[in-house]
Amino acid sequence: MKTAYINMRNFWLDVKNLENRKGVIEIGADKISVAGIEMAFQDGAETKHLFLATNSLGDSSLYFENNSKSGLGGMIGGHGHEALQTAAAHMLAHAAKLTDKMTSVPAGGELPAPSAPGMVRLFAVSKDKLFYAEAAETELRNPENPFYPFFAYSQQTVGFFRTQEEQAPAKGHA
Repeated sequence: MKTAYINMRNFWLDVKNLENRKGVIEIGADKISVAGIEMAFQDGAETKHLFLATNSLGDSSLYFENNSKSGLGGMIGGHGHEALQTAAAHMLAHAAKLTDKMTSVPAGGELPAPSAPGMVRLFAVSKDKLFYAEAAETELRNPENPFYPFFAYSQQTVGFFRTQEEQAPAKGHA
Protein backbone atom coordinates (compact mmCIF):
# COMPACT_ATOMS: atom_id res chain seq x y z
CA MET A 1 0.00 0.00 0.00
CA LYS A 2 1.12 3.53 -0.74
CA THR A 3 1.96 5.81 2.23
CA ALA A 4 -0.74 8.43 1.56
CA TYR A 5 -3.37 5.69 1.34
CA ILE A 6 -2.15 4.09 4.59
CA ASN A 7 -2.33 7.47 6.36
CA MET A 8 -5.96 8.06 5.36
CA ARG A 9 -6.88 4.46 6.19
CA ASN A 10 -5.31 4.77 9.65
CA PHE A 11 -7.09 8.08 10.29
CA TRP A 12 -10.49 6.45 9.81
CA LEU A 13 -9.59 3.36 11.84
CA ASP A 14 -8.55 5.47 14.86
CA VAL A 15 -11.77 6.23 16.73
CA LYS A 16 -9.83 8.69 18.93
CA ASN A 17 -10.27 11.13 16.06
CA LEU A 18 -13.92 11.41 17.14
CA GLU A 19 -13.36 11.88 20.88
CA ASN A 20 -13.73 15.65 20.96
CA ARG A 21 -16.44 15.98 18.31
CA LYS A 22 -20.00 16.70 19.39
CA GLY A 23 -22.83 14.49 18.22
CA VAL A 24 -20.99 11.17 17.96
CA ILE A 25 -23.48 8.34 18.31
CA GLU A 26 -22.46 4.85 19.38
CA ILE A 27 -24.61 2.25 17.64
CA GLY A 28 -25.51 -1.25 18.80
CA ALA A 29 -24.30 -3.41 21.65
CA ASP A 30 -20.66 -2.82 20.72
CA LYS A 31 -21.09 0.97 20.39
CA ILE A 32 -19.91 1.27 16.79
CA SER A 33 -19.17 4.77 15.52
CA VAL A 34 -17.20 4.05 12.31
CA ALA A 35 -17.73 1.40 9.63
CA GLY A 36 -16.71 0.64 6.10
CA ILE A 37 -15.13 -1.65 3.58
CA GLU A 38 -11.79 -2.13 1.90
CA MET A 39 -11.48 -3.87 -1.46
CA ALA A 40 -8.45 -5.12 -3.35
CA PHE A 41 -8.31 -4.99 -7.14
CA GLN A 42 -5.78 -5.82 -9.81
CA ASP A 43 -4.25 -2.96 -11.83
CA GLY A 44 -1.89 -4.59 -14.29
CA ALA A 45 0.69 -6.46 -12.25
CA GLU A 46 -0.06 -4.41 -9.12
CA THR A 47 -2.70 -4.95 -6.43
CA LYS A 48 -4.37 -1.70 -5.38
CA HIS A 49 -6.97 -0.89 -2.75
CA LEU A 50 -10.18 1.08 -2.30
CA PHE A 51 -11.27 2.19 1.19
CA LEU A 52 -14.73 3.51 2.09
CA ALA A 53 -15.57 4.67 5.62
CA THR A 54 -18.36 6.54 7.35
CA ASN A 55 -18.95 7.68 10.90
CA SER A 56 -21.99 8.37 13.02
CA LEU A 57 -21.61 12.12 12.46
CA GLY A 58 -22.52 11.63 8.81
CA ASP A 59 -18.98 12.10 7.47
CA SER A 60 -17.86 9.72 4.75
CA SER A 61 -14.74 9.33 2.65
CA LEU A 62 -13.69 7.18 -0.27
CA TYR A 63 -9.97 6.66 -0.98
CA PHE A 64 -8.24 4.61 -3.63
CA GLU A 65 -4.71 3.90 -4.69
CA ASN A 66 -3.89 5.21 -8.15
CA ASN A 67 -0.97 6.09 -10.39
CA SER A 68 -0.75 9.77 -9.36
CA LYS A 69 2.37 11.21 -7.74
CA SER A 70 0.90 10.76 -4.23
CA GLY A 71 -0.58 7.39 -5.14
CA LEU A 72 -3.91 8.45 -3.63
CA GLY A 73 -7.23 9.54 -5.03
CA GLY A 74 -10.32 10.22 -3.03
CA MET A 75 -13.59 11.94 -2.37
CA ILE A 76 -15.07 13.39 0.78
CA GLY A 77 -18.82 13.50 1.00
CA GLY A 78 -22.00 13.18 2.87
CA HIS A 79 -23.01 16.62 4.05
CA GLY A 80 -25.46 18.18 1.65
CA HIS A 81 -25.93 14.92 -0.27
CA GLU A 82 -28.88 13.24 1.43
CA ALA A 83 -28.86 10.00 -0.59
CA LEU A 84 -25.16 9.42 0.16
CA GLN A 85 -25.66 10.14 3.86
CA THR A 86 -28.65 7.79 4.02
CA ALA A 87 -26.84 4.88 2.32
CA ALA A 88 -23.78 5.41 4.54
CA ALA A 89 -25.97 5.50 7.67
CA HIS A 90 -27.60 2.20 6.66
CA MET A 91 -24.14 0.69 6.07
CA LEU A 92 -23.08 1.79 9.57
CA ALA A 93 -26.28 0.43 11.14
CA HIS A 94 -25.86 -2.97 9.48
CA ALA A 95 -22.20 -3.13 10.49
CA ALA A 96 -23.22 -2.56 14.12
CA LYS A 97 -25.62 -5.54 13.90
CA LEU A 98 -22.91 -7.89 12.60
CA THR A 99 -20.07 -7.50 15.10
CA ASP A 100 -20.84 -10.93 16.59
CA LYS A 101 -19.97 -12.46 13.19
CA MET A 102 -16.66 -10.59 12.94
CA THR A 103 -13.18 -11.00 14.38
CA SER A 104 -12.39 -8.43 17.07
CA VAL A 105 -9.13 -6.92 18.22
CA PRO A 106 -8.53 -4.16 20.79
CA ALA A 107 -8.92 -0.58 19.55
CA GLY A 108 -5.76 0.45 17.74
CA GLY A 109 -5.28 -3.13 16.54
CA GLU A 110 -4.42 -4.00 12.98
CA LEU A 111 -7.01 -4.23 10.22
CA PRO A 112 -5.55 -6.73 7.77
CA ALA A 113 -5.71 -5.65 4.15
CA PRO A 114 -7.89 -7.75 1.85
CA SER A 115 -5.99 -10.97 1.17
CA ALA A 116 -6.27 -10.86 -2.64
CA PRO A 117 -7.95 -9.03 -5.51
CA GLY A 118 -11.69 -9.68 -5.45
CA MET A 119 -11.72 -9.90 -1.66
CA VAL A 120 -13.53 -7.40 0.57
CA ARG A 121 -12.67 -6.55 4.17
CA LEU A 122 -15.69 -5.24 6.10
CA PHE A 123 -14.99 -3.37 9.34
CA ALA A 124 -16.62 -1.64 12.29
CA VAL A 125 -14.87 0.46 14.94
CA SER A 126 -15.80 1.30 18.53
CA LYS A 127 -13.82 3.05 21.27
CA ASP A 128 -12.74 -0.34 22.57
CA LYS A 129 -12.55 -2.68 19.58
CA LEU A 130 -11.98 -3.04 15.88
CA PHE A 131 -14.17 -5.67 14.21
CA TYR A 132 -13.57 -7.13 10.77
CA ALA A 133 -14.50 -9.91 8.39
CA GLU A 134 -13.41 -10.85 4.89
CA ALA A 135 -15.30 -12.43 2.02
CA ALA A 136 -15.13 -12.63 -1.74
CA GLU A 137 -17.06 -9.87 -3.46
CA THR A 138 -19.07 -12.53 -5.31
CA GLU A 139 -20.16 -14.06 -1.97
CA LEU A 140 -21.17 -10.65 -0.61
CA ARG A 141 -23.47 -10.10 -3.59
CA ASN A 142 -25.54 -13.12 -2.52
CA PRO A 143 -28.68 -11.91 -0.68
CA GLU A 144 -28.44 -14.99 1.57
CA ASN A 145 -25.09 -13.84 2.96
CA PRO A 146 -25.53 -12.17 6.38
CA PHE A 147 -23.13 -9.39 5.28
CA TYR A 148 -25.13 -8.69 2.10
CA PRO A 149 -26.97 -5.59 3.43
CA PHE A 150 -23.72 -4.11 4.80
CA PHE A 151 -21.99 -4.67 1.46
CA ALA A 152 -24.97 -3.57 -0.65
CA TYR A 153 -25.21 -0.25 1.21
CA SER A 154 -21.45 0.22 0.80
CA GLN A 155 -21.85 -0.17 -2.95
CA GLN A 156 -24.74 2.31 -2.97
CA THR A 157 -22.53 4.73 -1.06
CA VAL A 158 -19.73 4.32 -3.62
CA GLY A 159 -22.28 4.98 -6.37
CA PHE A 160 -23.49 8.16 -4.66
CA PHE A 161 -19.88 9.32 -4.33
CA ARG A 162 -19.54 8.93 -8.10
CA THR A 163 -22.76 10.87 -8.65
CA GLN A 164 -21.60 13.61 -6.27
CA GLU A 165 -18.29 13.85 -8.14
CA GLU A 166 -20.03 14.01 -11.53
CA GLN A 167 -22.34 16.79 -10.33
CA ALA A 168 -19.53 18.89 -8.82
CA PRO A 169 -18.43 21.87 -10.91
CA ALA A 170 -15.17 21.28 -12.74
CA LYS A 171 -12.15 22.79 -10.99
CA GLY A 172 -11.30 26.19 -12.40
CA HIS A 173 -14.73 26.67 -13.93
CA ALA A 174 -17.69 28.67 -12.68
